[in-house]
Amino acid sequence: MSANTATVEGTSRGTLLVVDGHSLAFRAFFALPVENFSTSEGQATNAVWGFTNMLSQVIDAEHPDHLAVAFDVKGGTFRNKMLPQYKGTRDAAPQELLSQLPLIQRLLTALGITYIEKPGYEGDDVIGTLATMGDRAGYRTLVLSGDRDAFQLIDDNTTVLFPGHHFKDLRHMTPAAVQEKYHVTPAQYPDLAALRGETADNIPGVPGVGDGFAAKWINLYGGLEQIIEHADEIGGKKGAALRDSIEQVKLNRSVNALVRDLDLGVSVDDLTFGDVDVDALDELCSELEFGSRTKTRVLRTFNIEGASSSTPSHETVRLELPQVETIDGADALDSWARQHLPAPEEHLHDADEHSAKESPFGFAIDRAAKCAAQVGRSWTLYADGNGKPGAASFHGLMLSADGHAAYIGHIDEEMAARIQHVLDRYHRSMTVHGYKEQSHILDECQVTLPTPLFDTKLAGYLVHPDFHAENIEQAASHFLDLHIEERTDAATQGTLDFDAPEETDENEREHAARTIAIIGMLAVTLAGMLDQREQYGLLRSIEMPVSHVLHDMEHVGAQVDMTRLTTMSEELAAEANQAQETAWEFAGEQVNLQSPKQLRRILFEDMGLKPTKKTKSGSYTTNAAALQTLRDRSYGNDRACQFLDALLLHREKNKLKQIVQTLIDTTNRRDGRIHTTFEQTVAATGRLSSVDPNLQNIPNRDPEGRRIRSAFVPGEGFEALLSSDYSQVELRIMADLSGDEALIEAFRSGKDFHKYVASLVYGIPVEEITPDQRSHVKAMSYGLAYGLSTYGLAQQLKIRPKEAESLRNQYFATFGKVHEYLESLVAMAREKGYTETIYGRRRYFPGLKSTSRAIREAAERAALNAPIQGSAADIMKIAMIRADQALREANLNSRIILQIHDELVVEIAPGEADKATEVVKNAMEHAVKMAVPLNVSTGIGSDWQLAAH
Repeated sequence: MSANTATVEGTSRGTLLVVDGHSLAFRAFFALPVENFSTSEGQATNAVWGFTNMLSQVIDAEHPDHLAVAFDVKGGTFRNKMLPQYKGTRDAAPQELLSQLPLIQRLLTALGITYIEKPGYEGDDVIGTLATMGDRAGYRTLVLSGDRDAFQLIDDNTTVLFPGHHFKDLRHMTPAAVQEKYHVTPAQYPDLAALRGETADNIPGVPGVGDGFAAKWINLYGGLEQIIEHADEIGGKKGAALRDSIEQVKLNRSVNALVRDLDLGVSVDDLTFGDVDVDALDELCSELEFGSRTKTRVLRTFNIEGASSSTPSHETVRLELPQVETIDGADALDSWARQHLPAPEEHLHDADEHSAKESPFGFAIDRAAKCAAQVGRSWTLYADGNGKPGAASFHGLMLSADGHAAYIGHIDEEMAARIQHVLDRYHRSMTVHGYKEQSHILDECQVTLPTPLFDTKLAGYLVHPDFHAENIEQAASHFLDLHIEERTDAATQGTLDFDAPEETDENEREHAARTIAIIGMLAVTLAGMLDQREQYGLLRSIEMPVSHVLHDMEHVGAQVDMTRLTTMSEELAAEANQAQETAWEFAGEQVNLQSPKQLRRILFEDMGLKPTKKTKSGSYTTNAAALQTLRDRSYGNDRACQFLDALLLHREKNKLKQIVQTLIDTTNRRDGRIHTTFEQTVAATGRLSSVDPNLQNIPNRDPEGRRIRSAFVPGEGFEALLSSDYSQVELRIMADLSGDEALIEAFRSGKDFHKYVASLVYGIPVEEITPDQRSHVKAMSYGLAYGLSTYGLAQQLKIRPKEAESLRNQYFATFGKVHEYLESLVAMAREKGYTETIYGRRRYFPGLKSTSRAIREAAERAALNAPIQGSAADIMKIAMIRADQALREANLNSRIILQIHDELVVEIAPGEADKATEVVKNAMEHAVKMAVPLNVSTGIGSDWQLAAH
């Protein structure tokens, strides 16, 4: 039985799809994080999941009626006998991937798909044979592969589907496409590859000859044989290199030629698919812990006839669009709201019950709060538009309840007032996706969005903190197994004109209806998951209130002095150029300091330095850490030292210049302020991040980096900036959660904390502690809070691993309860599958059960880190909520404008410096009560740098 049939013009027999199984499995494995795709027993499933999804995408797009998948076989092939080093530099495939290949093959068998292996040959040879069989039998043949060797198979009937950076960006490599990219025909491509070589397969080419020169020679002489015949006529270094490499090139050409006549024991007519073994598929999906929705979607792709009858769960993933009514007047909106929206009285009691509470220990939330029942009675709002702070735009508004929707395409002053009235009355039962972003969009209509009952974007983050959806379509795919094409029309770019034709308006309504239906489905699904994980109290009391504060901060923005930024940019550019000139002087040539290839030549060939580690591609790295290591090793080699000093300085100045230029480019020209976006759903620990621009990457540990902060100044009507930040918050949390009396006393002593701790660790008086001892123990303290490994500590302190291990043992001998606490975190994570912060924020660690030691150890470090970092994130968010509320209650005009790491920046109104400082400091220090009091440092200045303390 064929799964999908299609009539293809120019072919009489249909379409054959040949898949490179290993290539697709590798791409799937590295595209999806293992820790997010593992069973409860630790079996990785990311490659199986990704393989199935990617193959489904191609089948849905190309409609083949014949299909086969080729795999490599363990052991060498005839090519290893010809070229012993063939593929010798490739890293061994991760065990997590190897363990999934048999599962992929079981899945293919269950789906009625033929897979083929041929001992002694590569999967590429199986592909070559299948493609040739399909071509000769009159099929349109498609080869899905990320291996360029497949290009030699291309002809008028055979096309290679070659993945781009994103898998969905498949390039159809036809004869014309090969000619356009490589300037040779598909038949000539193996000649080009033989001359160029293939680094990934450890096949050396002619030194200095890439695709361009190889194509030039091929077009000049006709092919490889003719090039070899005329080798003596080719002058220059490349001609000499060719003559020296002729035997290697001949060997390369033999190695890269695909075998196309293997006896595979099948004919093309045997390669139909879609005769699904439902029982085998059920068993495998259960074993891999794939939900029924996944199975349904697989059936839908591979066996359309059986999908509707095989499982009733197909209905659960259908997107039911609401019946849409266009609202043109304010009275019509009132009428629609009264008819369809739930009475607000139903939710008044529920909302009050789950609001933030105080306890003897300070801020508290209701861990037992539930939301599924309320969300089940809720209605949905979706404002279509661009929610970027400082550049927001409105396209349309849709409200939906019980299958009915109201669409408003234009909002005038009267309509804005009526919408505000409806939102104020009914918001306690409202669901949105992205409260903060939706608020920015409605700001453009002079409508203030009240706090909703439920936010599906924030809820998804709390349920799966390690998953970040870029848009609602990705959220639907992840949580609902509902796959919808992402929108790429003008509306997503913020350019829709509401005087456009009716057809465009119709598209807008359709998009809004689809989106609001997804939000409704997400709300029901995520509410149940939140209740199960006891996360609704966290959503209601911390995440949504802080989202409101962040909206205000983003809307206001931060004032910058453009003159200072421009001057800084020019000075940094001049300093970078001077460093470049110095580097060129010691290099002896004008080397491109941004080119790893040229730097490797200068450093490792010309200067003879011993390289550090290799990158995944097999080349020696020239990143900043490697360059610093080379510099540290180069004492006595004056030329190398001088070159590396200049190179590192050039990179540093360029990096700072790029930061400054980004600030210049992202400054809003209308108000002279930077409106960064604070990401609330990205960092799995609960921390906030900053994008467009990223203000968290402004260095604050060196004078040059801190100088950039001087460009942030008070805006018009304000007189100063207040910087208020936590001191050693992670270590205080670690002391509190561990209950270690010695560490708690170290904080209470009032002495230099790190010196005091060092004196306990080394067993000597405080006054005898050396700077190195203090810095080593400081790194140890923070390393524990951040889950740093012993090896990582050794690298950071530039000491031997044995010394780092000894320091760690001394630390734990001094602070025994810290050791017990950290050990208990990993044990608890193994038992429960997750860790929790002070306020119940969870993070899940399936990697703890992984068969890979590297993944297990990474999960262990993350499990150590999550409760401390997550608690620090909770505390900062609570501090923001309290500080914002306290400033308002004190009737102050001063306002929070930035949150960076553990710091709040407040724009101070005239005459409010002392009061605002007191209010903010008090709110931060009393965000939570612990055995070790929180300590907040404050400073005020005429710019951010001067406010530092």
